[in-house]
Amino acid sequence: MYFYFFETLLYLSFAFTGGFILLLFISESSKPQIKVPIDLFQYALLGIPLFSFATILRTVFSLRDFAENLTFIELLIIVLKDYDFGNAWVLNLIICTVMFIITQLGNIKAIWLKWALAFAWCLSIVAHGWASHPASFTKWGLLYQSVHVASLSIWLGTLIIVAWFTRGDWNWKAFVRWFTPMSIGSMILITFAGIMMMFIIVDNYINSWGINYGEALLLKHLVFLPLLLLAFMNGFMTKLTDQGRNERKLQWWLRVETVIALLMLMITAYLGVQEPPHEGEFEDPKASSLFKLLNGNITDMSLQWHWNLPSLALILLGLVSLAMLMMSYKREKRGLFILLTSFAIVFPFLGLLLAVQ
Repeated sequence: MYFYFFETLLYLSFAFTGGFILLLFISESSKPQIKVPIDLFQYALLGIPLFSFATILRTVFSLRDFAENLTFIELLIIVLKDYDFGNAWVLNLIICTVMFIITQLGNIKAIWLKWALAFAWCLSIVAHGWASHPASFTKWGLLYQSVHVASLSIWLGTLIIVAWFTRGDWNWKAFVRWFTPMSIGSMILITFAGIMMMFIIVDNYINSWGINYGEALLLKHLVFLPLLLLAFMNGFMTKLTDQGRNERKLQWWLRVETVIALLMLMITAYLGVQEPPHEGEFEDPKASSLFKLLNGNITDMSLQWHWNLPSLALILLGLVSLAMLMMSYKREKRGLFILLTSFAIVFPFLGLLLAVQ
């Protein structure tokens, strides 16, 4: 279980550092008055190699069952030297250490340092992509994973810093003037890269719903829908917060957006430590406990659509809940918004699982 926790913190570290670096390039008049301790940025930098080391440890522990005559250190050296994700971790350790050192020695607002951090951060993203599941299947996987993580990190990192570290004037109009198109571009890249990776990793999307990996992937997609809707409302429906002047309302809705995004990161972290249902791995799959609970003990995992009244009712309730989110947002019904968001995710999730057998 703690591997999922470390993976979540890894993605948070990427997001925080990416957002922090991006905001260094934005003038003070075009962003909220943010107070982020430089120490927090440096800790996030060190968190990238620290939290990604959990994958290295997991592999070493797995190898001990097959190489009992080798010591822990010997197995660790083998993983770091002979495995792609081990090489990628060493590269990321070097990159993040260099970034930490230059932030200690230089002026964080110096032009050269900002560009150096941006370049090094991009290299770190590529190193992470090199160690990913998609990269192990095809050379395009490295590109898609890197674009996916970079786009998500820049958008979410900026949002987290603005939502949780603003301590003065919001400069809302000037901020959304560049943040909204940047968010739209990020969402497009996140969606495109995510779809391409799904085609690489998952041989049959619907068939995968019968196992843990596919169910988590479906859940991630469903969480993305209310997140996308809330991001749209926060960007365009600013009359609710008097064009950003009602700071308490504005900050609350932005923080809710970050919490939903955190849920998606947690699911992504879960996917990152699971074996993807690709080719040979999917030849003899075993149904998950949830799928057995909903559909009985199914042995044939070549799933087909079998629509029924409960599945259609649950999907319809989920769609109605999703449609009602805008109403609850306009009327400032915070508790109702959270409840409807839960319904918009859980009901279609269960309905779709019931609709395949």
